[in-house]
Amino acid sequence: MNFLSKRRHGVVIGLSSLLLLAGCGGQELPTGDAPSQDTDTATSALYESPDSLIGLSGTYSRTWPLAAPEELLTMTLTGTEQIDHVDGTYVRTVSRACPILGCNSESGSFYALPNNPAMGAFIVFRDLAGQNRDVYAILQIQRSAFTGKITGIVLQKGDVTPVQSFTMTRVGL
Repeated sequence: MNFLSKRRHGVVIGLSSLLLLAGCGGQELPTGDAPSQDTDTATSALYESPDSLIGLSGTYSRTWPLAAPEELLTMTLTGTEQIDHVDGTYVRTVSRACPILGCNSESGSFYALPNNPAMGAFIVFRDLAGQNRDVYAILQIQRSAFTGKITGIVLQKGDVTPVQSFTMTRVGL
């Protein structure tokens, strides 16, 4: 083999390895459930209904679309994860012009409920005094096939017009 064909051979092997790694992810199905027959969209394989929020604790950063003023940019959730709810504390940043360092940082407590017939899935952020600060509908989640942790969350703020959903992606493991 000459140098050029060796180089092409290495590229093909590298791309094949990358495709194998990329193909390892996907929707994790709970035991006993039949695979989804929905193959109309690429997102049907990546995102799922938030029927459980186990694996929610972690740090997330907004990916798309960009945040308007006073909208959520990052959040770190630390809490207790139960089958029917998650609650704990948070530290988050919002998009706000700050004359002093840290004025766009907020902390407090949160609670989140998975899908339920009355309201759907949601997360509520409370300030340090215990007053509700924001309510977000959790439209969809994405899980790691390896760890089971939530790696992506599609949120929609409850009191914003026009209604727009956005994606928060887990930072780190």
